[in-house]
Amino acid sequence: MAKSKNYLVPIDFSRGSQGAFRHAARLAGKETRKLILVHVVAPLSYPVGALLPTYFSSMERQARYALEKMARRQGLHKNRFRPLVFEGADAARVIAEQAKKSRAAMIVMGSHGRTGLERAVLGSVAERTLRYAACPVLVVKK
Repeated sequence: MAKSKNYLVPIDFSRGSQGAFRHAARLAGKETRKLILVHVVAPLSYPVGALLPTYFSSMERQARYALEKMARRQGLHKNRFRPLVFEGADAARVIAEQAKKSRAAMIVMGSHGRTGLERAVLGSVAERTLRYAACPVLVVKK
C-alpha cells in the first residue's frame, strides 16, 4: 500500500508540540506535503461527563480554532493542513491509528523531555506512539 504525502503532527499545544509543528511545516514546505494536525481530548469520567454532554463538542471547537490559528501563523495555506480532533483516553494509540488510517508517511511529534519519576508515573506519549505506529516517527526535542 503506497504511503500518502502527508505528515501527521500530534498537537497538545505544549512548547514541544509547537516546535515539532514548526519542524514539520519546514519539512512539508520543501516537499509540498500536507500536514494532518491531530489533537486528542481526554474523555471526562462519569459522573462529571454525564453533567456536561457538550464537553467534547466545546473542546473540539476550541482545539480546531487553535490548530487553524497555529497553521495560519506559520503561513500555511488552508489546502496544506487538515485539523482533526479526537476523543480518547490513550493519545498514543489514537495518534498511531489515525496515522495508519490516513496512510501518513511519517509522524512528527514533540517530546516533553520528562525524566525519572515524572516519566515513570506519567509515561511518554512519544514512546508509546513509537511502539504502536506502523510508519516512521520523528521525535523533535524541545
